[in-house]
Amino acid sequence: MITERDFWNHRSQNYDEQIGPQYERAYQLTAERTLAYLKPEDRVLDFACGTGIVTLSLAPYVKELRGIDISDEMIRRAQGKAAAQGIANVLLTQTDLFDAALAPASFDAVLACNVLLYVEQRAAVLARICALLRPGGMFLSATDCLGVGMTRERMRKWFEYHTGKRPFVAFDTRRTLEADILRTGFEIMEQEDLFPAPPNRFIAARKR
Repeated sequence: MITERDFWNHRSQNYDEQIGPQYERAYQLTAERTLAYLKPEDRVLDFACGTGIVTLSLAPYVKELRGIDISDEMIRRAQGKAAAQGIANVLLTQTDLFDAALAPASFDAVLACNVLLYVEQRAAVLARICALLRPGGMFLSATDCLGVGMTRERMRKWFEYHTGKRPFVAFDTRRTLEADILRTGFEIMEQEDLFPAPPNRFIAARKR
């Protein structure tokens, strides 16, 4: 089985190019929906920021944005974009979510764009996200629900996962995804599908 870091390092080589116009629109909608919950004074963490597609689009609207990813190549590409765009309020590092350098209750919002379906220890990850948020902080996520419908994307990722070509993949329905977030202690404020097949589910949830 390929490791997560190796898989995403390889994917970084053409990640932006392979998004395509349809998924590009889903990313744009993710940024738009997320922005509605952010304030200029917010300190924000983007968990699994990838090449910075959403991260860098939100940076001008918040005080500080920290982007982390396990892939050093994804981070390298995101750093290059930030430098080219002259964005100064973003810190992008190859950092694990459980790194002690990330202090509890230190963020006003945590983003998780297209990553929860690749997290095998989801309960622990959601609990850590909750711990990193200040009281009343926002958890903002977008997640493909591969358990809905027999889509080409579902079949491709099922095959790749079960043949060891990619790491863990979850096959959520909207209800299982919602239940995991609620079980952590969040209050869901909004839900919406940003892409139809498979449903890319945007969820805005507040820490109680």
